[in-house]
Parts: sequence; C-alpha cells; structure tokens
Amino acid sequence: MFMWFLVATTSLVHPVARASPRVLLARSVVPTMAVETAERYVATNRFRVKQGRGAAFEKRWAERKSRLGMLDGFRFFCMLRLTGEWDGEAPNYISCTVWEEEAQFDAWKKGDAFKEAHGGGTIGGVASMVLATMKNTKGKPKVALWDGLLPVSVVPPAPTPGGWREVEADGKAMLDGEVYVAMNRFSVLPGMESGFEQRFASRESTLASRDGFQGFLLLRRDGAPDDGFTHSTLSVWRDKAAFEAWRGSEDRAGKPKPGGGGGAGGAD
Repeated sequence: MFMWFLVATTSLVHPVARASPRVLLARSVVPTMAVETAERYVATNRFRVKQGRGAAFEKRWAERKSRLGMLDGFRFFCMLRLTGEWDGEAPNYISCTVWEEEAQFDAWKKGDAFKEAHGGGTIGGVASMVLATMKNTKGKPKVALWDGLLPVSVVPPAPTPGGWREVEADGKAMLDGEVYVAMNRFSVLPGMESGFEQRFASRESTLASRDGFQGFLLLRRDGAPDDGFTHSTLSVWRDKAAFEAWRGSEDRAGKPKPGGGGGAGGAD
C-alpha cells in the first residue's frame, strides 16, 4: 500500500485523492458496452528523489512561481510524498494536476504559463532547472496521464487569492504533510475495463459522509502504461487517523446501489 502526505497544494476545489497499490486481474468481470465518461483529466509526474535531497526538492517546488490557479479548467495541484520505507527505485514523489478537460491541459502546455513554470523559457532558467534536477533526483521524471472518473468531493474551500499558495520552505526541513492520501493501483485485462469501472459506479458509497474525507477519483490510464497499471483509485483524507478509521469500518467496501446489479466491487 502506497501512502502519501500532501505537500504544497493549490486548489480551486478540495483535493481528490486516495491510493494503495494492489494488482487486480479482472477475469471475473463481465465486459459491457461502454466505459465510464471522463469528468476530469489528471496529469502526474513521478520522481525518484535522492536520499537526503527531499527538503531541497520540496523547497524548489514550494518556491516555484505558477499561474495555474488562474487558468481555465484548472482544478487542483498537489505534490505527494511517499510515507514509510522507500526502496530507492520506485517513485517517492508525485506531482498531480487535475483539469476539467484534456483540451485545457493541452492549452496550458502550449502557453506561456508552462514556460514560466519550467525555467521561464530563458537559457539561465532552464539551466538552473536542469542542475537542480541532477542534484535532487535519480533520472528524469516519468509522466502518467489519466482520465478522472466518478469524482466525489466535499464542499470546496474558497479559491486561493491569486490562484497559487505561497509555502515557506528552508530546504533543510521536510514540509509538514497537509492531508493523508492513499492509492490502490490495478492492472485490468484488455476488454474488461468497462465492467471494472461500472462495478465502481454501481456501488453505494458512504465516503462523503465519513469524518475527514475530502475527495475521490477513479483514474483510468490515458495511453499505454509503462508500469502495467491501467487504473488507480485516488482519495484524500484530513489525516491518517481519519483514513484508518474508515478502513477499519464495516461500510468500507460499500454496497451495490439499488438496482445497480454491480455486485461486490474492488473499491477500498
């Protein structure tokens, strides 16, 4: 199970995240005609930050200037830091940006805001970014793009003035986690995607009523996965205690919706 603290967040809505790695070969799921409609578009970058360089890595992100919060379609940004032991090879940090639609993400990539966030488009800025990457991380970050399905969120906070929060970081101490994030990862067999997704959709979830719950998305990989995982759940909790209380509860797995015909699903 991968557990994460959320650091350096910016949002126009509450976070939508949860995850713990588990492989599901959905042989028992009966295929249906259509997959679930995407309601969000999620872009992630996976980093392997070197031992002892976490605080410096976080500082660079905390001080990064960005106009994301002012852009059409932007919903949420966070930096996730792995909790527990790290094997030195798997990603231990993930940046996560949530958009309303893929077209708005593409527009950001082609615009000035993207250049400003990646070295400012100047030779000196790009060189500084490359040098920091060499110091702090093992290799280049790996992109993973996702369709966001079945969003559940609580009432969002007021938008951040100016669209981007300022987070103080000294480069020596790790930033405090702001929320607790868990993720379940799944490998769904080809042809089984729609049945897998609809089993999630057919469940009667009580997440929104749980103390400390902040948001949920089911993620579907956009493009061929480089790690074998086609889907992931992503949810955010106020803290680890709130997540553990839900995980130990009787209503954790949820129930099929009346008339939904979904049976037992694979959701935590």
